[in-house]
Amino acid sequence: MIWKTVLLALFAVGVLAEYKVTEEHRQQMKAGLTSLCRGNGAEDKVDEVEAKVTNFIDCVKALINVETIKKEVEEAKPNGALDEVFKKYCEKSPQLKTCIHTLTNGLSPCMGSGIREHIGMANNGSDQLIDFVCHKDGDRIALFIAEGGPECIQEKVNEVRECFMKVKENIQNVEEFKKMTLLEKCNKYDEFSACAVKALEGCSTPTPGNMAESLFRFVRKGTPCAKKDA
Repeated sequence: MIWKTVLLALFAVGVLAEYKVTEEHRQQMKAGLTSLCRGNGAEDKVDEVEAKVTNFIDCVKALINVETIKKEVEEAKPNGALDEVFKKYCEKSPQLKTCIHTLTNGLSPCMGSGIREHIGMANNGSDQLIDFVCHKDGDRIALFIAEGGPECIQEKVNEVRECFMKVKENIQNVEEFKKMTLLEKCNKYDEFSACAVKALEGCSTPTPGNMAESLFRFVRKGTPCAKKDA
């Protein structure tokens, strides 16, 4: 569950900043929050938590405008100035971390006690992931884009999706996943990451595959799987 909290925050960073949140989106979000809060005996906290999520979206949008970034990247490519673009955005990483911490802490009233104990771990995990992307002022992401990373992912998206479907084909629901041992969960993660990296290695340059492999290894080090290997 704590991994889901980290992924929720990072997914929102990448996606919610890209479109206008409609009333339909808000209603869907509120329904999900209501279910979460009710399940943990905190239905009276729905409005409070919803406000925290809305503030998070606004916080991210104040830092990141996807269309602006796309334009700046396209303008920087011919001049070899991608590193300057990502240096500018990586300098905002402290504020982005604060946005995420505020979200995870804001969700705490509707989390079970076992999950609340791991909020610090979730915040630390998101911080480390941002630091990975912004290593040396974002040179990794700049190289990824310069070497055709986004195009590679678009080209191989169906193959990566097949990797995911293959890994989950014997897991019918969340309850079945919960019953799996740590070793089984780690094996599933390793199976997916190896398959996804192999798919990306089929692109015209090795950079996307190499970068994906580094990212999968980095993420794994922050999970209980790393302790299993020790």
